Amino acid sequence: MKNPKPMSFSEDVDKTEAKGEHKLYFSFSKNYIKNKNVLDVGSWTGPFETLIYGLAKEITAVDVEEKALKVLKRNLPKVNCVKAQSHKLPFKSETFDVVTFWDVIEHIPVSSEPASLMEINRVLKKGGFLFLATVNKNLLSDFLDPAYWLAGHRHYTQKALTGFLENAGFEVEEVKKTGSFVSSSYALSFYFFKHILRMKMPTISWVEKKMEEDISSSGYIQIVMRAKKLS
Repeated sequence: MKNPKPMSFSEDVDKTEAKGEHKLYFSFSKNYIKNKNVLDVGSWTGPFETLIYGLAKEITAVDVEEKALKVLKRNLPKVNCVKAQSHKLPFKSETFDVVTFWDVIEHIPVSSEPASLMEINRVLKKGGFLFLATVNKNLLSDFLDPAYWLAGHRHYTQKALTGFLENAGFEVEEVKKTGSFVSSSYALSFYFFKHILRMKMPTISWVEKKMEEDISSSGYIQIVMRAKKLS
């Protein structure tokens, strides 16, 4: 499989906005983040940071896109922003209580998953937690994701992710699978506006609410996991 195409940064992005999936991630992890030192790997412009700002003791955001980090820093000045790759984290061992890895593993270079998870394990304190989310691999999620066919967007089974995590020194403690056809339709609309019409998808409040409800409900699109560092 080829490496996925990198995410493109739109020059008109000037603010950080949390969508339904970020609110799902927040509800899934918030009880473990309060007053903790948190590292968000693959932060982009900081949609997750907007939700934990003021909850976490300290937040460090890592991304490969410097322009996205500048937007994050401008909107959330107390967040530490670092340009780095997931398999080469520039931090001392056992620095963070919690690491989040939301919708990132499918974008990193092919076969770099083990190295990235080992690096995350290294910078986590013993007994610390890793939170991870990605697209759940099945016939429906594959078929309804244009990026899977056109841009090398990888999907993962629970078994594959559990294997990666256990080999990196983690124990999987909780798994949720969420989202259905509503989430798939929303993603298709997003790609249509971005790549065909080349414009920002309009925000319609009832659509956003429906998407938020769907992605938080049991389903087949997204897989969200909590794992604990063992050693």
